[in-house]
Amino acid sequence: MPWHVPSQVQIREFSKCNDNSLLSYLAARRVSAGFLIEIDQFIRGHVELMDYPSGKDFLEMLTHLPPLEAYQYFLKGYTRPARYMDGIIVSGDFSLPAGFRPTSLGMIKDKELEDFFDGFDYRYDILDRIDREVSAACVDLIYGRPVSSGLRRLVCYAVWGNPVDAYKWYEYNYQQEYMPHRYLPEHVILGDLPKSKDYTEPEPSVLSGWKRHRDVRSRMARAKDEGVGMSSFLVREGVVIMR
Repeated sequence: MPWHVPSQVQIREFSKCNDNSLLSYLAARRVSAGFLIEIDQFIRGHVELMDYPSGKDFLEMLTHLPPLEAYQYFLKGYTRPARYMDGIIVSGDFSLPAGFRPTSLGMIKDKELEDFFDGFDYRYDILDRIDREVSAACVDLIYGRPVSSGLRRLVCYAVWGNPVDAYKWYEYNYQQEYMPHRYLPEHVILGDLPKSKDYTEPEPSVLSGWKRHRDVRSRMARAKDEGVGMSSFLVREGVVIMR
């Protein structure tokens, strides 16, 4: 069912779709149906989307596409991992059986991850980095050695979740190297909206104006590949990390 915003445009409510194709898709990926509520809350929490052409186009696509396609369209720019069924993604202690070896993320076909990278380089290098961290953590878990809660969650996303969510958790929550990513919007569409005159960026602040996070992400990765230090890159991009 749609909900109404002041402009009388109807917006789909994913949590009320009751669409068999969408619900079956979520179940196959072990994603909780409650994740649809999170998406609805995001849309309702950003009514400013209706004030600008790019936001209106985005909402119209979500409304007019079939529910499953609309859900996948939303996820292309969403930087948070999906919410999984209870007991799949945990931060608490757990153990793994002797000899357990996780499957490499690069060997798993995940259309959501392909869509997330659409128009940009497919980051096999970052997936390899995740594989290395997850493999080392699995060995520690097998032998009962301590593993941080964030790394345990990464193991859960990589082993029992889906590659796209392992990637999002690693890049936007877990890793320490690209700290500015923690301050990027939860959806790329927000980067398209003009900011009011009194708007101030969260720390770190972008001094040279708002930049779409996927563009910055791509340039940051390319700079690292070219051997450019992150400090030099951040200065060039106008990003200041407040200490």
